Order: sequence, then structure tokens, then C-alpha cells
Amino acid sequence: MDQARARSLLAGERARLERLLQAGINDPDTLDQDDVGDEVDNADRRNFEETDAAVEDLLRDRWAALQRAEARLAAGDYGRSVLSGQPIPDERLEADPLTELTVEEAAAGEAADLAPSDDAAGLETAGHPFEVLDDPDITPEEQVPDDESYDEPAPAREPGIHIERDDQRR
Repeated sequence: MDQARARSLLAGERARLERLLQAGINDPDTLDQDDVGDEVDNADRRNFEETDAAVEDLLRDRWAALQRAEARLAAGDYGRSVLSGQPIPDERLEADPLTELTVEEAAAGEAADLAPSDDAAGLETAGHPFEVLDDPDITPEEQVPDDESYDEPAPAREPGIHIERDDQRR
């Protein structure tokens, strides 16, 4: 990608992020207290505030990526992967001017993020901690496999000697 087009893409992204950051995401005046929650339960308000904080974190991450992209442009490395130095296709840079990896490297990183880990707390994958149940009214603890019954234990054998014969007389 030529330098002029790269500068144009990054300038457009900078302007977009500045508008979003200046929109007053955490500005208390933008939060109408009558519209969120009620007097007794403030769960809606907390949900709104947490969502607001998460969006601001994402915007700040994008801002940091913009600064890194501008530094790579100034150094002459813009358009190359920060991991391997391989060229990033122009189409990918057009779609996301802040991208730092090739498609293959990004996919490999996402696959590694979804791989089970020790700190996944017993979940199948850390990336997808929720499972869809066949019957939402039954929790996994209540689920009984079709071939077994957990209602009552198997009958215990009577004490004594038990002889089992293969040649049963008829």
C-alpha cells in the first residue's frame, strides 16, 4: 500500500475515534437517571455503566492501535505483520487500517485463545464458557443420561455364597 493511501486511512480512523471518544461516553450528563433502572433496583444502572466502561476500554484499545499504526507508518513498516514481517494484503488494510497481523496469524491467535487452558475453571473452552442445553429448564446437574438411572442405587446382593453356573440344567 502506498504511503499516501495509508496516511488517508489512518487519518480517517483517527477522526472516527476522536468523534467517538469525545461523544462523552462516560459523561454523567448523557445518562438520564429516569431512563435507566428504578428507585429500588439499580441493576439496570450498573449494567449501563459496565457496558459503557467496556465500550470505552475498546475505544482506548483502538486508540493505542492507531498510535502503533502511525508509528509503523513513520518507520516505513506499515502494511507488514508485527509478528512475521510478512506483507498484509491491501484489502485487509482497507477493511481495518489498524490491523497488525496477516489473516493466518490472526486466525492462529484466535484458535490459541479458544484452546482449553488450566485456568478455564473446568469449562470446555475459555472463549465459549456457556453451553446450550437441550432443555433449558433442566440444569446440567439435573440431567440424567438416557442409559442410566440415578433415582435409586443398584440392589445390593444378599450376603452369603452365590454360585453362577454356565451349564444350567433344563
